[in-house]
Amino acid sequence: MVKMVCGACLTLGLSALLCGCADVQTPDGQSRQPVVESPETTWAEPVQQEPATPEPNSPEQDDPVYDLPEAPPAEPISSQQDAPVEPNETAVSQDAGVAPAPPDEEIIAEPNQPEPEPVPASEPNSIPAAVTQPAEPPAEEDEPDPLASFYQEYRDLLQQYVREDGRVDYDSLRRKRPWLKQLLQAPDELDPSVYRNWTPDEQLAFWINTYNLKMLDIIARNYPIQSSWWLRLTWPPSDIRHIEGIWSEYRFIVMDEEFTLGEVERRLFRKTLADPRAYLAITYASRSGPLLRREPYRGENLDRQLDEQVRAFLSAGKGFRIDRDKAVVYLSSIFKPTWHGKEFVGRYGMDKKFKDRPPETRAVLNFLTRHVSDDEAYFLEVENYTIEYINFDWRLNDASRGY
Repeated sequence: MVKMVCGACLTLGLSALLCGCADVQTPDGQSRQPVVESPETTWAEPVQQEPATPEPNSPEQDDPVYDLPEAPPAEPISSQQDAPVEPNETAVSQDAGVAPAPPDEEIIAEPNQPEPEPVPASEPNSIPAAVTQPAEPPAEEDEPDPLASFYQEYRDLLQQYVREDGRVDYDSLRRKRPWLKQLLQAPDELDPSVYRNWTPDEQLAFWINTYNLKMLDIIARNYPIQSSWWLRLTWPPSDIRHIEGIWSEYRFIVMDEEFTLGEVERRLFRKTLADPRAYLAITYASRSGPLLRREPYRGENLDRQLDEQVRAFLSAGKGFRIDRDKAVVYLSSIFKPTWHGKEFVGRYGMDKKFKDRPPETRAVLNFLTRHVSDDEAYFLEVENYTIEYINFDWRLNDASRGY
């Protein structure tokens, strides 16, 4: 269009210069100078041209027009900008037998890494939770067992001086009385608040160990056993009953409180921590008593340890045996109603079996059926028999002199 206008102006300008005429208004509203008419010339009519509406990339009218094949109409530009396509991408996809994506669908390349989640618009100043949340405090470690060293040293003592058959080398142990005294300080120094937080099994295990340790200390202090001449007429020389006040006079301190062996039995094993199996776990320092275990009792293993202790005592013949020919069941004197038999009533007296027996005997028989063999349990439940108690041998369970 610019070229067209400039061509008309150039024609009018040249005519004005040649003729020197005044400007004349042209039909298109522009001024020009008239051309002097001569016999050979006429007024130059301006080229009537329609105002052209410019189109993008349209060719100018002054340029030569060639007869070219009509181009197909251009597709409308999508409102959304298409993603760039790699060269020959379509051809490659067709060769590979993969259908190209529909033209209406937008192809968005998947990012290699996930984008961070946008912050919600309602919380423009929010900070990621990892920043706002306070750091977690370090996990609390389990408090060390205050009696860990006590149990370890006590175990070393048992392993060194207790034989596999349960007898004790008292002759060597009496030379270690300072060691025994040191071990007995641990129950004295135990914090009562720590003890109260223990489970019942941990508390019971603690008292069984303390009881057995004190019994070893008493025997070591009185070894070899001395007896008066007139008591020898009644008891053998190595009988522990020669030690006067063994259950009532030898005191020891636990958590700032004095105890005797008899008080531990009455206050702990009979009432607070009543479990009749404890009477087969404590040592009587005598031949008819249960074997002294060569390891400390521990709360986490107590139930298993007590059951093993009961079975060992019953199977050894000292606690239980059956004479089928005589139809007699022999029981340890520990099970007598006048001794510890009554301690079994609370836990084993409610069973409906053995109704024809006294409560203490019924409770003991119910207890036995749980720890003897199936054949022996059947005999106790079905057969007719009498019960006799084995005389208790109070001679010292000494391994050093062969008593």
